[in-house]
Formats: sequence, C-alpha cells, structure tokens
Amino acid sequence: MNPISRLTTATVAARIPYANAAPFYALWSDAPFAVRNLVPRDLGREAEAGNVDLGLMASGDFLRLRDRFELVTPSMGVATRGPAQSVLLFSRRPAAALAGALVSVTPETSTSIRLLRLLLDVRRGLAGVRYIRGLEPAQADALLMIGDRAMRMKQKRPEGFTHTLDLGADWLEWTGLSFVYAVWALRATLDAAVKADLGAFLEASLAAGLAELPAVARQQTEPGWTPEETEAYLRRFHYRLGPEDLRGMERFEALLGEHGLIEAD
Repeated sequence: MNPISRLTTATVAARIPYANAAPFYALWSDAPFAVRNLVPRDLGREAEAGNVDLGLMASGDFLRLRDRFELVTPSMGVATRGPAQSVLLFSRRPAAALAGALVSVTPETSTSIRLLRLLLDVRRGLAGVRYIRGLEPAQADALLMIGDRAMRMKQKRPEGFTHTLDLGADWLEWTGLSFVYAVWALRATLDAAVKADLGAFLEASLAAGLAELPAVARQQTEPGWTPEETEAYLRRFHYRLGPEDLRGMERFEALLGEHGLIEAD
C-alpha cells in the first residue's frame, strides 16, 4: 500500500504562511489532507479547539498543549542558532533602557511574546514593561514583529524606531543555545499509522524544498527581499531539529515554567 493513501481530507493540517517555513511546502499542492493557512497564534487556538490535527505549531503553543499534541517523527520545525532576522523588536531606545516601556505586540505571535518577556523581564530585570497587542507605532515605545512583516519592517521601519533587537541572537547570547520557534506537531490521538504517514510526507516535502531552495526563495516575494537575500535567510534555519535545538526548547520550557509564562501570552 502506498502510505500516503491512508491520509484523507478528514485530517486537517495547518501551515504558517511565512517565508521561513516555505521549504516544508514543496509537495503541498498535492497534499493528501485538508490544508489551512493560519498565523501562529490562530493555529494554536484552532488546534486547542480541536480543528487542526497537524501543524507547524508555535513552540509556545506546543508546550502549552503538549498533553494533546506530540512532535512529528523525525522532529522537524523552524530553529536557528543565533539571529533569525524575522523575529525582531524595534524600539525607540536600547533594550536595556526599556523599563516602563509600552510594547506593541503583533497579534500573530504565540512564542516570540513569551521569549521577549524572558529577555526583557527576566534577563534584563526590567520593571514595568507593558505588552499590548496591536498598538499603532505612534502609541508604542517598541514593536515586536515576526515573520514576513518583520522582514519588510527591517527594510523600512517607522520613524523613531532606531534600535533593533533580534530575539534569536539575544537568546543565544544569554543561554548559548539554539531557539526553536515552531515545531511540526500532531494530535496524540491520531492512529499510529497515520502519524507515520504524516511524518513521511513532511520529510519528503522538506527534502524536495531543500533540494530546490533557490527556486523556493524566488517565490517568496512578500518580504520584499531579493532572491539571493531570501535564500541566504532560509539557509540560516534548522528544519530538521537536532539535539541542540531540542535542548534549547527544553531550556525555554523550563524558564517559562519558572516564571509562570507557559499559559500566559
């Protein structure tokens, strides 16, 4: 039996429509399951509500929902050791001077808001920082942006936001570890054969995407980068998660638990 034949549209898979996830989707035009495009926070909410069985889930949501979801085998996701170049805090003053600041948080994030709270509140010990979703730049001292919108803003930022903190670079400097932004996770109650087939399909699709990475980069026009810049950007990421990536996620989970941030976002 062709293993893909056991997958049907009764299984709902969600993908994050960001450039950094594009290598995973090379074969998705013929995906043997239902597909939804969801930004990270919406994906987590839909998975929690029972409407998504498989997804490139924000790490913050996976850690929150790990009683219902498990990692795909072999482990895959989106991770970097150092700068991600698309998870950025733009601010009017340096990060160390943001005590009492009002931070506008993109409505799309589930993981980066938790990471930012660790980097500002815990690492730097800043007091009184307020995090509010979706403020206009004129109302804020800093802007947390992710994905393609962060990539575009890096090229043309709002007036006055002269400082940039790359959260992945700051995490590496603090912990010495990679950071995992998202993981491929599936519902734990799925049939074991279906889980295996989903993992096989994802691996085949990723292999196809990585084999044609220049072509994948040329298709990513939304961030406004050149194909060469986009290809270099994509090559920064770890898509097959290794031991160091998983150690980084374990450290993230431990810090979230220690500071009461697993549920709060």
